[in-house]
Parts: sequence; C-alpha cells; structure tokens
Amino acid sequence: MTELSKNSIVSLVGGGTATIIKELGRGGQGIVYLVEVCGEKKALKWYLNAPDDKFYRNLAQNIASGAPSDAFLWPEYLTEKQQGSYGYIMKLRPQNYYEFGNFLLAKVSFKSFTAMLSAAMKICDGFMMLHRFGYSYQDLNDGNFFIDPQTGDVLICDNDNVMPQGEKSGIMGKARYMAPEIVAGGIPDKYSDRFSLSVILFMLFYANHPFEGAKVVACPCMTEAFEKKFYGSEALFIYDPTDKSNLPVRGIHQNVIRRWPVFPQMLRDAFIEEFSKEKLQDPSTRMIEQNWKKIISSVRDSLVVCQHCAEETFVNVSDSTDKCMNCGKDVDLSKRLVINNRSLPLTQNTYIYIDEDNTPDGVVTTDSNGFMLIKNISTETWTVETPSGKIKTVAPNEILPVKEGLKITFRVHTMPYKAEIKFMSNN
Repeated sequence: MTELSKNSIVSLVGGGTATIIKELGRGGQGIVYLVEVCGEKKALKWYLNAPDDKFYRNLAQNIASGAPSDAFLWPEYLTEKQQGSYGYIMKLRPQNYYEFGNFLLAKVSFKSFTAMLSAAMKICDGFMMLHRFGYSYQDLNDGNFFIDPQTGDVLICDNDNVMPQGEKSGIMGKARYMAPEIVAGGIPDKYSDRFSLSVILFMLFYANHPFEGAKVVACPCMTEAFEKKFYGSEALFIYDPTDKSNLPVRGIHQNVIRRWPVFPQMLRDAFIEEFSKEKLQDPSTRMIEQNWKKIISSVRDSLVVCQHCAEETFVNVSDSTDKCMNCGKDVDLSKRLVINNRSLPLTQNTYIYIDEDNTPDGVVTTDSNGFMLIKNISTETWTVETPSGKIKTVAPNEILPVKEGLKITFRVHTMPYKAEIKFMSNN
C-alpha cells in the first residue's frame, strides 16, 4: 500500500511526468490526486493495491483506443509501475458537476425536468457508444456519474473497470446495482450493464431503488443472504402489476410515491416491462440503449411550459388541451409541429428537439401582439414551404410564424427532418 506525497513525481508510459499537488479524495480502490501534466491540471487515480498485469494491459489498450464518447472521463495516460503500484491520468471533474448520490439525497436538485431528461439521455448515449465499441462497463452504480444540475450534462467516471465484451475485470459490481444473474455468480457483460442502466434511470427519475419497497423495509438486518434474495433470486419491482407485496411504504419511500404519477404513462410502462419477472430472468430481452433514448425523447416531447404559470408540465400529446400539473389550468395544446409520427405541442417558451441529442433546435416565442413564433436556435438554416408553394429560409436566430400548413425541413447533423405545422380542434 503506497500513498504519494505532495510534489512527488510520477513517470508516465511513453515519457512525461505528473507532479502531485494534493489529494482530492479516496475510495476502496485507491486515491485520486490533483496533478500537473505538461502544465495542465489533471486527476491521477493511484491504486493502493495494484491490480494484476492483465488489468494494467487493459488500461493501456483503453487509453490507446480512446473514449467512446465525450460523456466519459476516460483514462488519458498510464503511469509506469513504480513505488509498488501504478495509476492513470484523466481530466478533472468541473466544479459545477455533482455526484449522482447528492441528487438521491436531495442535497442537489435538477433545475428542471428538461435537465433531468438531458441527463438520462446523455447516460443512455454514453453506454450505447460504449457497447458499440465492444466494451462492457461491469461496475455501473450511482458513484459513476457526475451531473451538472443546471444543464443535465453527465460525466461518467471510474472507467478503469471497462473491459472488452466477454472478459472480466475481477470487479463484479456494487450491491443493489448488479443484475440478478451477477448476484448469483455470473460474469458481467453488456446485458448486466443494461440492467444496471435501468436501475440508474429509475433512480434518476424517481429517487428510489426499483426493488426497495415493503419487503426490504420489513427486513430486520440487511445481511449478504438478504441482499442476494432482494436483489437477486427474489427481486421484485415495487410497482409489479401482478404482485403487490413489495409496494413503496408511505413515510419511507415518499420520493417515488410522489413522482410515480408525475411522469408520463409511457415511462412507467417501460419500467414495469423492464423490471418484470420475465426480463429479470432473461438478460437477452433487456432494453437496448437506443430504445431507452426513444422513450426519453417521447417523454421530452410531452414536456411543455404552461402558458399560465410558466412552469414545466407533462401533458397528454393526444389531447388538444390538458391540465397543468402545477396550477391546474387548461394548457392549450392545439398548435403542433408534426415530425413523422411525433406530434410536438407548441406553447410559449417550450424548447423543440428535432433529434435525440440534448441540444434544442428551436424555442417557441411570441411577438408583441401575442402571435406565436418559432425561433431557430440551431446552427443550421431551415427551409420553409408555405401552403401556396413559396419557399423561404429561416437562418439561425431568425423566426418563423406558427401558421397551419407550413412545411419545414430541418437539418440536424446534415440529416434532413421534414415537419409540418398543424392545428388540432379544441372541440
């Protein structure tokens, strides 16, 4: 067990050094130090007990391959083996990002539902890219995420356990996040990652563990045997429609009791399906990240800003009006932007997302007479065709009127998306 001292020099593979400035924190595997590398401030994770040579070689390979996406605080440099151990260099976490656990404990809160949905989308996208690169994460839990509560941007950390699909790092995962088959002794893979991802998403939205209800509350002491039962062999979703024996308990599970009816039915249905007994027993049927992104995108389509109280509210997109969940007044949903099978309600100050990334392309606004407009806040020029066949363009920062029959071609990442403005009857 070797700790590093201030101003000590650590040699890096391929040349270069890192100078220790101070300790930032520590955990079960090692210590994270603030270091300077080539004049830049970075973070060094230094192992207290050096993992084996296979782990070292895998780290070197991951560094050579590069990060699957910008969501990852990926290892950038590997240290030489020295002073009885080794470590790796990564970027520093920015100050405005907080550990996911702080959100679960209500020490930090998302600024908006938009930010929360952005966080969910970024997490799904990160793991979609990870699996596309042929990796499995193997140790997905609430300690792996730093989140900006204002924007919902996410940074995924502790990526040293990432291994090629089918190989094992020696890390099985963290209790409460491991898939039932891993609790039973299986090897982590992309399917167990997907189970852990569903748990993380559920906790992000509902601030409660999906299997912690009445059964866990009744447990006298959480022993290893009970852990294997509640999170493994007898795992039971707290809102299982066929078995009510593990429902949330009032006074204890207030977060999920309050939030469960708030989010749209499509999200509730997705979790009911994902945590069904059938899917718990058949890992290959678990939802892939792309499908989670589609669901989150649909949930975001149903999020509008109420024209009365100016707060965000989820609405039924099938209706021309719906009640605001904040002020209780009717929200006019009759004006729509229709993109293929999507029908986006247009209300003042509501952002428009054309594709599944976290960058809004337009925002609904009004002029001085209260006439509804859409402002182009993207970097691309839109093409608009009027009902009479005239073609116009809407450059970035320009506006278009919300008039029935206008056909719009949006370009997002060079891809064209065709849309039309339609009005629904309020009758």
